[in-house]
Amino acid sequence: MLKTSSVVKSLSKSTPVFMASLLLLLSGCAHQNYMEEGQKFSQSNQYEAAVEQFNLALNEEPEDLATQKQLENSKQQLNQWARALEPKADAAFRNDNLGKALLLYGKSAQITKNSHSVKRYKTIYATLRNQSMITANIIPNKLGINNNTLGSIDGIKANKSAKTSLSFAQSNPIFEIQQSTQEAVTQYISGSQLIANPELVDLQHQLQDLRNQRRAYGQDISNLRRDANDERSHVQNLSRQLQRTEMSLAATNLSNAQLNTYNQQAANLRNQLSSAKRNEKSVAHHLNQAQRSFNSVSDNFHHLSEDLSITPAVVEIPVYSDYVHQEFSQTNTLSGVVYLKVNNVTRTAAVSVASSDTSHPAHPTIDLTANPLAVLSQQQLTPQYNTERFNIGLRLINELIAEHKASYLYKAQDATNLENKMTLLVQHGLITHAPAASNATKNLSDMLIVEFGRGGIFNINQLLHLY
Repeated sequence: MLKTSSVVKSLSKSTPVFMASLLLLLSGCAHQNYMEEGQKFSQSNQYEAAVEQFNLALNEEPEDLATQKQLENSKQQLNQWARALEPKADAAFRNDNLGKALLLYGKSAQITKNSHSVKRYKTIYATLRNQSMITANIIPNKLGINNNTLGSIDGIKANKSAKTSLSFAQSNPIFEIQQSTQEAVTQYISGSQLIANPELVDLQHQLQDLRNQRRAYGQDISNLRRDANDERSHVQNLSRQLQRTEMSLAATNLSNAQLNTYNQQAANLRNQLSSAKRNEKSVAHHLNQAQRSFNSVSDNFHHLSEDLSITPAVVEIPVYSDYVHQEFSQTNTLSGVVYLKVNNVTRTAAVSVASSDTSHPAHPTIDLTANPLAVLSQQQLTPQYNTERFNIGLRLINELIAEHKASYLYKAQDATNLENKMTLLVQHGLITHAPAASNATKNLSDMLIVEFGRGGIFNINQLLHLY
């Protein structure tokens, strides 16, 4: 069996051909997988899902006639299914089931681009969205939030004649100063002391280690030299035996039996001599390695000995002490409350901005320069407070919209009529452009699938805001 490396080497000689073949193989596998998935969807009447898979298959093999035919058939089936939605949408529209009508017109328009479905969808969308969103009138206030501001907030619109009125008010801002004093500890050099030089101790330890290593290498060298002499003597002895045997083979009066015996002895001696020479060479190699290691350790020992000779026995180190000093802290806070009155219900939110700093005088002992106090005054904090107050007001409005959006879910839960339930869930999704709640989209999708099948994919969040 060829090893992997051998296979790779052989393939690398024809890399372009190999890569082209590999890509073709992968493309064929992908095409086949897409085709199989598309056929499964087609057989279960899921035409839009089938179209997606056949399109992917066609991207892999654009010239494949079978793929083109499958794709065209699925598109025809999908269009036929989508066109059948339009009369169902018309019936829902006539019966004032606007939520259902919106989704059906949307799905039909999404696939067929039919102008009737597009027009009806836009009309119903405008109607339901206007009905669903909060319509309010803001009473003039000091926060700076007005009817123009509402135009930039998703889910609410301004109307001076609206029944819902938004009234903002605020408490008088309170300016507070909080001060405190605390101890701070800083270390400084208060003196010095002599200690045994740790570098000297470390050098002594290193030298002792090198002594031990040199002693061990010396013993190894002695043993290896003895082994080398033994191996050399063994090689010489075998060489002499082989020479004598070969001289015996040169005699002319040998019988066949004697000749065979001497030949066998010579062969054995040659094998032994070859093995002995390998051992002699190996021992010599290890002896050279040991000698080099011994020399390297000796050099290091010599250098460290020189370093040790010039290293002082003691060194002077700084002595650190704690320096305790006082720090002064101050925090200036401007705070208040924002009130949002929606008809007869009042919402509140706290507003607060602050500025803090720490100061201390100069301390020459520790080379600490003076740090003056730098905090914002009430007048300086006021612009920040006004900005924060405005943002808090917007947050209260967005919380109001979120609660209004959630209220349609609660109404839908209590609805006993499926058509009313569908419209309430649609209105929940139309209030803002943010995605509808997952349970709402699932309920809507499930209801549509039960009645109209899986011919098309009911992506509710797409259908809620098509244009």
